[in-house]
This record gives sequence, C-alpha cells and structure tokens, in this order.
Amino acid sequence: MKQALAALLGAGLTSAACYSAGALLLDRLSLKLRRPERLPLAFVLGAACLHLAIFVVLTLQIAYWPVLVALLLAVIGLAVKAGSWRLSGEPAEPLPTRLKMVCAAVFAPFFVLSFFHALAPESSPDGAGYHLGFVAQYLREHGFQPITTNMYAALSAGVDLLFVPAFAIGRHSAGALVHFTFLVALALLVFAYGRRLSKPWAGAAAAFFVFASPVVGMDGSSAYIDAAVAAIVFSVFYLLEIWEESRDNSVLIAIGLLSGYAYAAKYTAFVIVVYAAGFILWRARSIRPLFEISAWAALMIAPWLIKNWIVYQNPIAPFANQIFRNPYFHISAIDGWAEYLRRYAMPDLRVLPLEVTLRGAKTQGLIGPVFLALPVALLSLRFRAGRRLLVAGAILMSTYFANIGARFLIPPLPFFAFALALAPGDAPGLVVCLMLFHALTSWPKVIEHYAEPGVWRMDKVLVTEALRMVPQDRYLSQVSPGYNVARMIDAYVPKGERVLGLTGIAQAYTPREVLVDYEAAYNNVLAEIVSHGWLAYFQPRMVDRFTFVEHTLRRIRIEQTSTGLPQQQWSVNELRLFDKGAELPRNPKWRLTAWPNPWEVQLAFDNSPATRWKPWERAVPGQYIQVDFGGDQQVDELRIARSWDFTPQIQLEMFDEPSRRWIGIAANATSMEARVDPQIRRYATRELALRGIHYLLMLDSFVGAYDFRADPEGWGLELVAAEYGCRLYRVLQ
Repeated sequence: MKQALAALLGAGLTSAACYSAGALLLDRLSLKLRRPERLPLAFVLGAACLHLAIFVVLTLQIAYWPVLVALLLAVIGLAVKAGSWRLSGEPAEPLPTRLKMVCAAVFAPFFVLSFFHALAPESSPDGAGYHLGFVAQYLREHGFQPITTNMYAALSAGVDLLFVPAFAIGRHSAGALVHFTFLVALALLVFAYGRRLSKPWAGAAAAFFVFASPVVGMDGSSAYIDAAVAAIVFSVFYLLEIWEESRDNSVLIAIGLLSGYAYAAKYTAFVIVVYAAGFILWRARSIRPLFEISAWAALMIAPWLIKNWIVYQNPIAPFANQIFRNPYFHISAIDGWAEYLRRYAMPDLRVLPLEVTLRGAKTQGLIGPVFLALPVALLSLRFRAGRRLLVAGAILMSTYFANIGARFLIPPLPFFAFALALAPGDAPGLVVCLMLFHALTSWPKVIEHYAEPGVWRMDKVLVTEALRMVPQDRYLSQVSPGYNVARMIDAYVPKGERVLGLTGIAQAYTPREVLVDYEAAYNNVLAEIVSHGWLAYFQPRMVDRFTFVEHTLRRIRIEQTSTGLPQQQWSVNELRLFDKGAELPRNPKWRLTAWPNPWEVQLAFDNSPATRWKPWERAVPGQYIQVDFGGDQQVDELRIARSWDFTPQIQLEMFDEPSRRWIGIAANATSMEARVDPQIRRYATRELALRGIHYLLMLDSFVGAYDFRADPEGWGLELVAAEYGCRLYRVLQ
C-alpha cells in the first residue's frame, strides 16, 4: 500500500504542476475558454511548459529529489496564489440526463480497469525498458548523460521528462499514472469538442471509442507516450478551432508551443505543424501568423535538436545518418530496423485492417472491431467539422506506415473516431448502440474470443496488484520476463560491468547497462564479433591477392567498384601489405582512413580474425580503405582477407604525388580459400574482453545459441545463470 500511495503522490503532484503551469499561461494570455475545455487544455499546455523546466534541471545536473519536488510545489503554489488554480471559464450547456447515464455506464468500468492497471507495477515492454530506463538513469546520475549505445536515447522525450519527478517520488507506477492522466485529458478534450460543436452525443461517443480501445487503454495506462501524443495533437487542433472563432492572436502562442511540443514528444507528431500552418494560412490569408507560431514552436523543438547535435552530431538522430554522418549509428542497421517496423514480418499488408481491429498479435495490439466501420466516417464530410477532422487525421496518419504497430494509430485515432461518431448525424440511439458494441467487444474477457492469443491488452482489473496486496516482485516475476532477466543480471553481474545483450530486458529495474545488439553502432560491432565465432559467412574464409610491379609510394588504397543489392555490403576482415614477400609491420605513423565509416577502419588492421570493417551501407562504387604511410614505402603486394557474404570488385590505387591524382595499379586479384583459425571463438570473446565486455546475455531461442551451449569452454565462457529462457555467460579472458 505504501508504494501505491507514493505512486499516486508522485503522479498527482506532477499532474497538478502540469495543470498549474497551463492555467497560469492561459490566464496570462487571457484566453477565453469554456469550463469543460479549460482543465484538459491547461493540463496539456502546462505539460509542455513543465517539460522545458525539467529539461533545464537535467541539463544543469541538479536532478535531485528535493529539487524536483520543489519545482512541482513552486508551480502549484504560484497557480494557487494567482488564483489560476480554480476551474474558471464560461459554463457549457447542461448535458442531457440520458447522456450522463450512458457515459457513467460505459466509461466507469473502463476507467477502473485502466486506472488500476496504471497503478499496478509497470511491466510493459518499452515502458519498463527504455522509457523509464532512461528516467531511472537520469535520476541516478542527476541529469543528462551522453548515451551513445542506445538509439532510443536520441529520440525526443518530451513526455518522458514528465516521468522524471513522478518517478523520483513514486517510482515506476507513477510514470504510468502520469501517462494515464494524459489519456483522461484526451477523453475530456474530445468530449469538450463535441459540446463546443453542440453535438455532445458525438463527442461522448468519440471520447469513448478512443478511451476504451484495447490498445489505447493498454498504452495509456503504461509508461508509454502515444496517448499523450494524441492529447497534444488534438489540443493543437482544438486551439486552431478556438482561434478561428475568436481571431485572438494570443491563441497562436499556445498553438505554437503545443505544435513544437508535439515534436518534442515524438518525431512523427511533428506533422501536426503541417496542419496548423496550412489551416492558419488558409483562414488568415497571411503568412505573418506562421512566423509567430514558428517562433514558439522552436522554443520547444530547439533544445532537442541542440542536445542531439552535441551528443551525436546529428540533430534528428538516430535518423538521417546519410546526411549527418557520425560514429554512433550505422546506416544499414537503422534502415534494417526501420524496414522491419514498416512490415512487422507480414508478407501481405492487405490484411492490416483485420490485424489492427480484430487479431492484434502481429501488430502488437488492436484498436477494436468498431473501427471496421471507419469507411462510414466519410459521411461526416457533409459537416465542416467532419472535413477538418478527416484532414487532420489523414495528415497524422501519413507517418503511420513508418511503423504499423497498432499503438502508432493512437495519435490520429481521436480524429477518425469523432468523424465516425459524427457520421450518423442527430441519431443518439444509433450512437449509443455503437458505444455499447464497443464496450462489449473491448472488454478483456470478450477480446479473448476473437483476438489472437497473446495480443497486447489488459487482462483484468488489477486491484490487489495495484494496492500491493500481491507483492510487486511476485506480480512482475509472473508477467514480465524482462523483469526476471533484470533481476538475474543484478544478482550475477557486478556493479559497473556492462552486458552485451542479444535480447532486451526491463532496463528500468536494473542499474546495470545492457548493450542490446541492434541499438547502436558500438553494439552492432560487438554482436558481429560474437557472430564471427559461429557464423561461417562472417569469417575470413577468402583471401584476395593483388601483385604488381614494386612501387615506392606514400599512399595506397583499395576502392570498391561494384554495386550490390540493397542489403549487400563489402567487408575487409584484414588488409595486409607486402614487399618482396615480407609483410610490412604496422607502424604508428600510418594514417588509416575509409569511406564511408572511417571510425571503424582499424578493424581491418587489428590482426584479429573475429573482426571486420564494413561500410554499414549498400556496396556502391567509390567506397574505399586508404593507408597513408607517413613517408615513402616500397610495396609490391596487397592481400585482403574477407568473408563469403559478398564478393566485391576491388581496384587497387596509388596516389601519384607529381600529378596529385590516384592511379590504378591493379584490378584483378587472385582469390583463394583460407583456413579459419580453429580458435576463432576465443578470439571473439577476447575482443569482447578487450572492449570491457565481460558478460554475454542471449535467449535460448537465439539462432546461434546451441553453439554456445554445446561448448562454452571453447568460447572462453563460463555459464553463470540459465533462467527465464535466457543464458548469462561470463567471459573468462
């Protein structure tokens, strides 16, 4: 019970501070709002402002518990003192009694279901993984630290920062409760918009379609951010409607702040700026208001761009590495990850509508069968509001196919839900039938009868778990494999040690750093090193030998001249130079360069069969490795040890000093098979040890796991623990 109360306190203070900051700003702007819309709009607008304050605290490295609590209390105190705390505004028209009864009947069960799920111990994959994992790390280190081994740390985290003070007070569940508050604010906003249109039945139905949607309920009651993003973008839409009605330019400040906050919350939500700019340009017939909202949006966006530029030399990391080249993210690795997200291993995307509404396993959740009726929403085009809702929803939907998981439908869902509820016109009876159908088909026990097993959803009302009558550790050990693995790592890995993980874990529950194989360039290289030990086509099984008339030269390079398929890359396990049959010893004067990926060129000169250099992007002409000897050097032979996975076409060139150009000296190599060192497994683990990695975690289902299980001694490994479908090894070298 004590932990539950702490979580409620942490989330309550954070949410109250959000509302207070927003209420202060609304009063300062003298915005005239109706009472039902003031609360949710103030909360979302205040969240944008509070996130900036927390950003400053983390930047100054003063993220201590007393500082964060003082910040929350100061904002709340200012609002109370200024009189902004009270729920002022123009009263709305009274709701029909029948509507109140219907709302109470359908909303109450789902509110209880979602609230207790949010209060229960946090077990969601990404919430307990990176969302709260970074929050916990920032609090341990009292501020931002450069995290270059996890691409998720590069994403904007405007909602996650609100979890920081909540987590400091109430730990993991407090973060989930803050997100749940955004979900409630979203429902209130949608309902309030219906009342503003004098269509309260449509507003209530749309709010319920979103609130009770299985994936929205699950996401919104976990430490995720998608429901918050939906609340932010719908707030922008709402404020644009208010601006058109009032033509009060002070509303543009709020629109600009929230448009920028959409980017700060999630990269893909930035498209709401396109809608806002287009709407203002269309209605104002002037570009001057665009400059105003752009300036306020920049206030929210700039800190994240600057942070990424300083840490990664890429303002929009981990994307666009082709433009902003850096050593932290490999282009092909990010492209491969993005390609998976576009399809989720589904061969035929024509089944996507059924997956996201009825099945849910492949798309990691479902929005509910009621949304199969979305084509009916086109009938709302006869209303001005319907046209605007569908346009805004379509713009937000434009980024969906970058990640087809069901939860990535949440930001546009309120717009489509409202258009669906608006389509029947003044037909409360039909709207109530749709609400009841949605309530029935979204209840956990009913979902079991039509969705695929294992779909991401809430199972039941977690009262005993939320109140900690069931101990937190026992509950998490039953529902979260990632939590169990985190506890295993805590038990067996000493403090300060890093673990190479060929699987992810609940990072928020351990202070140990787990380097997941696909999450950064450094991790990619570590995983490739391990793969050299068991994967034949990564190993140096071929040698290309170039012989030529002896030259005295200063610089020499090998240039790749062929074009591979989209996923094909060339690689060099080892590059060796000879003169008169004797290998040239590597010299500290040598200057090694490569294009692309110059940061890892040393891997082709380290005398290890378990490493290789590659460009980490498609093989195309012009890619090269170059050696500058630092002086004149006689050379008559070059050998390249390489793997089987791609056979490049190589041209050998020397730099002619008098003409200041590169001259080809050999283009045809003699290729031969090479014997792989039988100790290559030990070379691989030795390379891990040299990089400070002394622990290796892998799933039993990992495709190469049998090789490790069959002969850990041959790898130079010791099995430390084997539980929860994972094995933890210690590197002995």
